[in-house]
Amino acid sequence: MNTVRLITAILAIFTYTLAGAQEEPLCHHLKQSLFQAQSKSTVASAEEDKYDVKHVKLDIALSNENVSISGKATTYAMVVATQMNTYVFELDTLLTIDSVLIDGIKVNVSSDKGLHKAEMPQLLMRGDYFTATVYYAGTPKKGNGFFDRAGMNNAVADQWGATVTYTLSEPYMSKDWWPCKQSLQDKIDSTTIWITVPDSLKAGSNGLLRNVTPMQGNKLRYEWHTNYPMVYYLLSVCVGRYIDYNYKIAIQGGADSMLLQHYIYDRKGALDFYKKGFDSTAQMLHYFSEIFGTYPFYKEKYGHCLAPLSGGMEHQTMSTNGNAGPRLVAHELAHQWFGDWVTCATWRDIWINEGFASYAEYLFLEKFRGKTVARTLMDSVHAQLLPPRASSGSIYADDTANIWRIFDGRLSYNKPSAVLHTLRYVIASDSLFFQILRSFLQTHAFGNASTDDFKRATEKYLQQDMDVFFDQWVYKEGLPIFSTQWNQVGKNLFVDIKQETTNPQSVPVFITPIDIRVQFENVDTTIRVDVVSANNFYLIKTDKKVLGISLDPDNKILNIDRGVMYNPSTGINNLQSSALYVFPNPATNYWVIAGVGEQADWYITDCTGRLVKKGNSGNDKSLLITTESLSHTMYILHIVRINKQNETIKLIKQ
Repeated sequence: MNTVRLITAILAIFTYTLAGAQEEPLCHHLKQSLFQAQSKSTVASAEEDKYDVKHVKLDIALSNENVSISGKATTYAMVVATQMNTYVFELDTLLTIDSVLIDGIKVNVSSDKGLHKAEMPQLLMRGDYFTATVYYAGTPKKGNGFFDRAGMNNAVADQWGATVTYTLSEPYMSKDWWPCKQSLQDKIDSTTIWITVPDSLKAGSNGLLRNVTPMQGNKLRYEWHTNYPMVYYLLSVCVGRYIDYNYKIAIQGGADSMLLQHYIYDRKGALDFYKKGFDSTAQMLHYFSEIFGTYPFYKEKYGHCLAPLSGGMEHQTMSTNGNAGPRLVAHELAHQWFGDWVTCATWRDIWINEGFASYAEYLFLEKFRGKTVARTLMDSVHAQLLPPRASSGSIYADDTANIWRIFDGRLSYNKPSAVLHTLRYVIASDSLFFQILRSFLQTHAFGNASTDDFKRATEKYLQQDMDVFFDQWVYKEGLPIFSTQWNQVGKNLFVDIKQETTNPQSVPVFITPIDIRVQFENVDTTIRVDVVSANNFYLIKTDKKVLGISLDPDNKILNIDRGVMYNPSTGINNLQSSALYVFPNPATNYWVIAGVGEQADWYITDCTGRLVKKGNSGNDKSLLITTESLSHTMYILHIVRINKQNETIKLIKQ
């Protein structure tokens, strides 16, 4: 990088050289409607945390005509508390418990509003194992497949006249259809799901179909099993008249082949209608395995069960989809990595699931439909985040008792997708960006991850503090608003970017790089500058006549652009506005601060107000401050002059 002289600005000054430059080169509505009035962020009772679920086996009978269910659920678990004398689980009050057996012994059960406590036959100690079997039956609350949803749903796909019974359990509705412990942190190590249905029907579920066993009364039992850990809300069943459309593909980094299995309505024309959409799963699976790491459940399968719903649900190894549209297929497939393989640590971190899956829609379009089509999607995403609602709400969910907030399309899907796109731009290396994603996933494989976990993954590979980025984009609220003016005088191009924010009480100033595209007669060039304050002034050296400029031309930064205007006074006013300027900023080894004045005290504080450096300018009017002892983050330089004309300026060590 060539360094040229600094020009004074109010708070931030940058100089660039352009001599001889050349051209350089859908889901949340479904989940919101699932449940509207339950306050729950963790297990229903602390007593549930006394055991660790190792295996669950469901043996249930269903039909596609209604939501009635009967059968048993067996939980094999280990005691993790010092001692345990009660087995506590959830099951909705609309379902009747016939009996509970602990290690084969029938025990007494007390119930209170869907929370059930079974007395253990004997006191168990840490490390002891036990088996609990709950026999139950009944008709749970029925969701209708559109806006009135429950854990168990029954609806008709009007286009095909196909009736389907299916489950949707996220976030707190597993208890609607099976006795469970609803804990994000306690993934079930392995799961067996047996579903007995009339022999005219098929039943889809998680893992591999090990057997279909004929049963009395013209019924079949579909016996599914998965050896992969799974969070409670991903257990699923779909029952209907289906065609089993399946085939095998080679998978990068996996076995010689893996199974793709789609349950499509057994109706004339349905297979032809959905086949092309579901066949695109293979190319997506190859691409996502390349950028995210090998598909995590390749030893079993991936596929879809069609159901009459307005979106999809990422049930592990077999998503439940309302259609085979490419964006929905991409979204639910990406969830197998973000949401299933690695699950949000808390519901506050739901963007770890939904934001990454939403951004995967963009990645799919970028790869297979081109950057122009992908840009259209990102423009649409940004449009959803503009005023009047742009100032409210953070990506980090602040109210997990409100299901509408957890699955807010703007804050849990669109804004995280846009912010991930911004992060990719900030990192400025696709290779490094996807390396971070793969490392993050591998580190937390088959477990949980929080927002801070992802932040630490970025810091590990970038070797810099990411507090500012995550604080302003994830934990706080609002967007930056940019207004740009420019002027050319001789070989000097002056650019003045002023920044406001939609929520200055939350984030008064966003610190971010941003692109300026400069248009010449026969060529354009793009340079990257750093916005670090409310007033940012740049001098760009060029020997060509500038025809115009544009800010963030490729829509990489989530922002509101109030436009770019030519102003013949730009540059002149800025030169006269202040005596204090700094270069380079961000800096790697040192900052030069000019215009300090003689005998001025100075001190540097970090973002918490902690003093990290101090000194006096003596007889010099400028400073050279080294950065070797400082962490990679933002600092504030305070200048205290004899004449009381004090100033502060932001410094960034990169």
